[in-house]
Amino acid sequence: MIRNIVFDLGGVLIDWRPCDHLMRTFPGEVASVLAKEIFHHEDWKNMDRGVLPEDKLWEKKKRELPDYREYIERLEREVPEILKAIDENVKVLEELKKRGFFLYVLSNFGRIYFEKIRKKYDFFDLFDGIVVSAHVGYMKPEREIFEELIKRYNIVPEESLFVDDMEENVAAARRLGFHAIHLKDPSLLRKELFKFLESEGRL
Repeated sequence: MIRNIVFDLGGVLIDWRPCDHLMRTFPGEVASVLAKEIFHHEDWKNMDRGVLPEDKLWEKKKRELPDYREYIERLEREVPEILKAIDENVKVLEELKKRGFFLYVLSNFGRIYFEKIRKKYDFFDLFDGIVVSAHVGYMKPEREIFEELIKRYNIVPEESLFVDDMEENVAAARRLGFHAIHLKDPSLLRKELFKFLESEGRL
């Protein structure tokens, strides 16, 4: 029986589409370069891992890409602003809590940016536990970050549902025994989640 529901943040509860933001607000060539050199770069993964702090990452990019410094400085200011809660999905958390489910976060996230959204949104108070990559030094889909969640909160994977927008993360969770939903479109969270829970006799 499903007792626990584990949520990713970006693409599930938090709207995180930085490359879309780049394409909308920056010149095309600039957007392509910054997408490749920042959001699709190993440095961003190192930030999520907690190895490269956010401020150091931006300093590094400004040194490496001096011709784009003005745009990078602008992007640095704007990134925290585009991390916004998906309101309709956050409302689902309250419903699940009232139905008696234990709720958890398992997310790849930089330390400083997570602190910002944690302070900004009180829906985090609904969670029974949170594991963030920058805090533990492991990232999805690595096995170790799932094991950290399991160990820290005494979670039984077979009694848990994991929701993530990345297929490789969903596959990693299933290998450890979790039930899982690959959420391809955040607007489908309620439909996909309740469909699964209904099929399990939990609604």
